[in-house]
Amino acid sequence: MTPGLTREPAGPLSGVTILDLCSYLAGPYGCTLLADLGADVIKIEAPQGDMLRQFPSSLPGEARFFLGTNRGKRALALDLKQPEGLAILHRMVETADVLVENFRPSVPARLGIDYPRLKKINPRLVYAGLTGYGDTGPLSEKGGFDQVLQSLTGMAVFQGGGPSPTGSRRRCSTARKAARANISACHCCAAR
Repeated sequence: MTPGLTREPAGPLSGVTILDLCSYLAGPYGCTLLADLGADVIKIEAPQGDMLRQFPSSLPGEARFFLGTNRGKRALALDLKQPEGLAILHRMVETADVLVENFRPSVPARLGIDYPRLKKINPRLVYAGLTGYGDTGPLSEKGGFDQVLQSLTGMAVFQGGGPSPTGSRRRCSTARKAARANISACHCCAAR
């Protein structure tokens, strides 16, 4: 467990367990917003860690951006490409309320963590899959990174020259929408 990523849950989502298999920004930050509301968020990283850990930082040995984006979570490294790691995740799914991932659309099935399989383990599981370009289409299997999306949409022209950091707002907006969707799903499940 990484120091500084633990806390006692309290708030409206206290008692809700969320498995966060996301990396970089939108998915992890959306799960952090759920942790801020009291959910027990468990960040599951590949053994090499979330790529955001490599982000430049003035903090020796840690990336400030990673720490801020993943505050309030417990952490676990699992190799989902190995049977042992996948078995551990499947056991965690048995009692989890929500699983959030931001893989390309073909990756969850290849890893054995797609919704149809996990639903057999836990029929009440809320599964949120965030993709950069949707599940189908010519770009669906490409990773969705903010810098690329800004360039493709023309938003990059607004970066760096003016007082409005539109890219940061867009990333945070995506994270907030993901968090709201998960909160709504949890509310619906609790009402069942």
